[in-house]
Amino acid sequence: MRDIEKELSRYTSKIIDHATLASILTNLGYKQINDKIVWLKKQGILTSLKSGLYIYNSTSKEQSISKEIIANTLLGPSYISFDYALWYYSLIPESVYEVTSATTKRSKTFGTPFGTFSYRQIKKELFSLGLNIKSIRSGNFIIASKEKALCDKVYYTKDISIRSKKAMADFLEDDLRIDMNELLGCDMKVFQAYFYITKSKKIGLLQKIIEEIQE
Repeated sequence: MRDIEKELSRYTSKIIDHATLASILTNLGYKQINDKIVWLKKQGILTSLKSGLYIYNSTSKEQSISKEIIANTLLGPSYISFDYALWYYSLIPESVYEVTSATTKRSKTFGTPFGTFSYRQIKKELFSLGLNIKSIRSGNFIIASKEKALCDKVYYTKDISIRSKKAMADFLEDDLRIDMNELLGCDMKVFQAYFYITKSKKIGLLQKIIEEIQE
């Protein structure tokens, strides 16, 4: 078993797909690969995230499992956005435990031993706009910039009617509880590009609010 764990420990993210795991076990001389994977799960060495994707439960306490990297890996292409990204950038005060992401695929939610990961389908034209790559010890993950995350949240919140700047300001401050001071220094090009693609009145109003904050 130590030979397996030695090989698994080479993957800093701790996330292993079935093909990689099968290759490791085959190279180590194991037969009946699927039975061996079931045994590794029973021993607590592996935990399933979804069919064909596993977390290696290392005994080392030096490195925690990154929810952000899990989110990027569970469903691709995707990037972290909406509430979780707003919390990540300290735009909203409440802690967010569900990792929310955007994807060009159908909306989906995964319940895992490491938390809930939800994905919301967005327009393909919006996907590559305003993304950041963050580096941590266990790897890299893709997250919306604070500007993109705010646009995603406003545009894809369908059960609201915002027809004026005052209504938009109320939504930001009262509903989302956005810290408006955190919007100083925003990249206006992201709001402009998002509006150009969506032609959304809500995004146009959001853009005007941010412009006024910058003045």
